[in-house]
Amino acid sequence: MVYASDSLTALEGVAVYVAGTTRGTYTRKSGYFSMPVLTGDTVVFGALGYEKLYLTVPAEAAENRLTLKIVLQRKENKLPTVDVMPWATEYDLRQAVLRTKLPAEPKDQLPVIPEPYVYKSVTEMPAMDADANFRYGQSIQLQQREARIRVPDILKVFSIPIKYY
Repeated sequence: MVYASDSLTALEGVAVYVAGTTRGTYTRKSGYFSMPVLTGDTVVFGALGYEKLYLTVPAEAAENRLTLKIVLQRKENKLPTVDVMPWATEYDLRQAVLRTKLPAEPKDQLPVIPEPYVYKSVTEMPAMDADANFRYGQSIQLQQREARIRVPDILKVFSIPIKYY
Protein backbone atom coordinates (compact mmCIF):
# COMPACT_ATOMS: atom_id res chain seq x y z
CA MET A 1 0.00 0.00 0.00
CA VAL A 2 1.18 3.55 -0.71
CA TYR A 3 0.74 6.37 1.80
CA ALA A 4 1.59 10.08 2.03
CA SER A 5 4.28 10.87 4.60
CA ASP A 6 2.60 13.87 6.22
CA SER A 7 -0.85 12.42 6.91
CA LEU A 8 -0.54 8.67 6.38
CA THR A 9 -3.55 8.80 4.08
CA ALA A 10 -3.66 6.33 1.22
CA LEU A 11 -2.63 7.75 -2.15
CA GLU A 12 -4.72 7.02 -5.22
CA GLY A 13 -3.30 7.08 -8.74
CA VAL A 14 0.38 6.60 -7.88
CA ALA A 15 2.26 5.14 -10.87
CA VAL A 16 4.00 1.90 -9.88
CA TYR A 17 6.24 0.32 -12.52
CA VAL A 18 9.35 -1.78 -12.98
CA ALA A 19 12.13 0.36 -14.43
CA GLY A 20 13.21 -0.67 -17.94
CA THR A 21 10.16 -2.85 -18.61
CA THR A 22 6.55 -2.41 -19.69
CA ARG A 23 5.17 -3.79 -16.41
CA GLY A 24 3.30 -1.29 -14.30
CA THR A 25 0.05 -0.30 -12.62
CA TYR A 26 -1.62 2.45 -10.59
CA THR A 27 -2.73 2.43 -6.98
CA ARG A 28 -6.44 2.16 -6.18
CA LYS A 29 -8.43 4.58 -4.04
CA SER A 30 -7.31 2.65 -0.95
CA GLY A 31 -3.63 3.02 -1.94
CA TYR A 32 -3.45 -0.70 -2.71
CA PHE A 33 -1.74 -2.15 -5.78
CA SER A 34 -0.67 -5.58 -6.96
CA MET A 35 1.94 -6.32 -9.60
CA PRO A 36 4.13 -9.31 -10.54
CA VAL A 37 7.85 -8.64 -9.99
CA LEU A 38 11.05 -10.67 -9.99
CA THR A 39 13.86 -10.76 -7.45
CA GLY A 40 16.21 -7.85 -8.10
CA ASP A 41 13.67 -5.73 -10.05
CA THR A 42 13.71 -2.02 -9.30
CA VAL A 43 10.16 -0.81 -8.66
CA VAL A 44 9.51 2.91 -9.10
CA PHE A 45 6.75 4.80 -7.27
CA GLY A 46 5.89 8.21 -8.70
CA ALA A 47 3.10 10.74 -8.22
CA LEU A 48 2.70 14.44 -8.90
CA GLY A 49 3.74 16.42 -5.83
CA TYR A 50 5.78 13.57 -4.34
CA GLU A 51 9.41 12.45 -4.62
CA LYS A 52 10.01 9.33 -6.73
CA LEU A 53 10.87 6.28 -4.67
CA TYR A 54 13.00 3.42 -5.99
CA LEU A 55 12.71 0.03 -4.31
CA THR A 56 14.70 -3.10 -5.19
CA VAL A 57 12.81 -6.35 -4.65
CA PRO A 58 14.73 -8.43 -2.06
CA ALA A 59 15.62 -12.08 -2.60
CA GLU A 60 14.08 -13.30 0.65
CA ALA A 61 10.29 -13.14 0.15
CA ALA A 62 8.06 -15.56 2.06
CA GLU A 63 5.62 -17.59 -0.05
CA ASN A 64 6.52 -15.63 -3.19
CA ARG A 65 4.70 -12.59 -1.77
CA LEU A 66 5.94 -9.26 -0.58
CA THR A 67 3.74 -6.89 1.40
CA LEU A 68 5.12 -3.41 2.12
CA LYS A 69 3.94 -0.08 3.41
CA ILE A 70 5.35 2.50 0.99
CA VAL A 71 5.55 6.10 2.25
CA LEU A 72 6.12 8.87 -0.32
CA GLN A 73 7.68 12.18 0.74
CA ARG A 74 6.12 15.44 -0.43
CA LYS A 75 8.02 17.39 -3.06
CA GLU A 76 7.64 21.15 -3.31
CA ASN A 77 7.01 22.24 -6.89
CA LYS A 78 8.23 25.79 -7.31
CA LEU A 79 6.36 27.76 -9.94
CA PRO A 80 7.60 30.98 -11.53
CA THR A 81 6.37 34.23 -10.04
CA VAL A 82 3.32 35.90 -11.50
CA ASP A 83 3.49 39.59 -12.36
CA VAL A 84 0.24 41.35 -11.60
CA MET A 85 -0.69 44.13 -14.00
CA PRO A 86 -0.44 47.63 -12.54
CA TRP A 87 -3.83 48.79 -13.80
CA ALA A 88 -6.53 49.15 -11.17
CA THR A 89 -9.50 49.00 -13.52
CA GLU A 90 -10.40 47.72 -16.97
CA TYR A 91 -10.69 51.32 -18.15
CA ASP A 92 -7.05 52.01 -17.21
CA LEU A 93 -5.97 48.89 -19.10
CA ARG A 94 -7.87 49.99 -22.23
CA GLN A 95 -6.28 53.45 -22.05
CA ALA A 96 -2.82 51.90 -21.79
CA VAL A 97 -3.50 49.69 -24.80
CA LEU A 98 -4.75 52.64 -26.85
CA ARG A 99 -1.62 54.66 -26.01
CA THR A 100 0.66 51.83 -27.10
CA LYS A 101 2.64 52.68 -30.25
CA LEU A 102 2.85 49.73 -32.60
CA PRO A 103 5.45 49.48 -35.36
CA ALA A 104 4.30 50.26 -38.89
CA GLU A 105 2.85 47.22 -40.56
CA PRO A 106 4.66 45.88 -43.62
CA LYS A 107 3.05 46.31 -47.02
CA ASP A 108 0.63 43.64 -48.09
CA GLN A 109 2.79 41.27 -50.06
CA LEU A 110 2.15 37.68 -50.87
CA PRO A 111 4.83 35.41 -49.44
CA VAL A 112 7.10 33.69 -51.91
CA ILE A 113 6.42 29.98 -51.72
CA PRO A 114 9.43 27.90 -52.72
CA GLU A 115 9.05 24.78 -54.79
CA PRO A 116 8.70 21.66 -52.62
CA TYR A 117 11.91 19.71 -52.16
CA VAL A 118 11.56 16.00 -52.82
CA TYR A 119 13.75 13.79 -50.63
CA LYS A 120 14.99 10.57 -52.12
CA SER A 121 15.40 8.87 -48.74
CA VAL A 122 13.48 9.09 -45.50
CA THR A 123 16.76 9.20 -43.56
CA GLU A 124 17.82 12.43 -45.32
CA MET A 125 14.68 14.31 -44.27
CA PRO A 126 14.94 16.93 -41.52
CA ALA A 127 13.21 16.22 -38.22
CA MET A 128 9.62 17.43 -38.02
CA ASP A 129 8.91 20.08 -35.38
CA ALA A 130 5.60 20.32 -33.51
CA ASP A 131 4.10 22.86 -35.92
CA ALA A 132 4.96 20.79 -39.00
CA ASN A 133 3.68 17.65 -37.30
CA PHE A 134 0.36 19.41 -36.56
CA ARG A 135 0.01 20.63 -40.16
CA TYR A 136 0.79 17.13 -41.47
CA GLY A 137 -1.85 15.60 -39.19
CA GLN A 138 -4.41 18.20 -40.32
CA SER A 139 -3.69 17.46 -43.99
CA ILE A 140 -4.12 13.71 -43.41
CA GLN A 141 -7.47 14.33 -41.67
CA LEU A 142 -8.60 16.56 -44.54
CA GLN A 143 -7.64 13.90 -47.10
CA GLN A 144 -9.56 11.26 -45.14
CA ARG A 145 -12.61 13.51 -44.86
CA GLU A 146 -12.56 14.23 -48.61
CA ALA A 147 -12.05 10.54 -49.41
CA ARG A 148 -15.36 9.71 -47.71
CA ILE A 149 -17.36 11.83 -50.13
CA ARG A 150 -15.25 11.40 -53.27
CA VAL A 151 -16.39 8.92 -55.92
CA PRO A 152 -13.56 6.52 -56.69
CA ASP A 153 -12.01 6.90 -60.15
CA ILE A 154 -12.29 3.20 -60.89
CA LEU A 155 -16.09 3.29 -60.98
CA LYS A 156 -17.54 3.84 -64.41
CA VAL A 157 -21.11 4.91 -64.90
CA PHE A 158 -22.73 3.31 -67.91
CA SER A 159 -25.99 4.36 -69.43
CA ILE A 160 -27.96 1.61 -71.10
CA PRO A 161 -30.66 2.71 -73.44
CA ILE A 162 -34.06 1.33 -72.52
CA LYS A 163 -36.18 0.03 -75.38
CA TYR A 164 -39.91 0.04 -75.07
CA TYR A 165 -41.87 -2.57 -77.00
